Amino acid sequence: MKSTRMPKLVALITQKGYTTRELADILHCTLRSSRNMLHKLKDEGSVHIQSWRRAQANGWIAVWRYGIGVDAEKPEPLSTRARVKKCRERESIDEKEFRLARQRQLKRKVKRDPLTAAFYGSGYSSPAD
Repeated sequence: MKSTRMPKLVALITQKGYTTRELADILHCTLRSSRNMLHKLKDEGSVHIQSWRRAQANGWIAVWRYGIGVDAEKPEPLSTRARVKKCRERESIDEKEFRLARQRQLKRKVKRDPLTAAFYGSGYSSPAD
């Protein structure tokens, strides 16, 4: 039985670049079958990675295009320090003050309530005593 999805896939990625998830939605197939078709075309040398898109959670997603070409280089992932720096550049003044206040509170030592100390003693004792 001849595949009917492969010609549709080739027609789609000839016009514009698509990710595997977009192709799976358009062709009404599973994500795995769209990946398999693209990798089969990749082995033949018919498709290449046009660009990379940022994924919602993390990482990068390949955008595939039909034709002979060189694969686009995959961008390096951001380091933790770079991600924190980027996030802090976007935060507002109120959010920054709230974050700094939270950090200051973590450094404070909680004092014991004098009424609780009067009832239960000034120090903690072990159950063996």
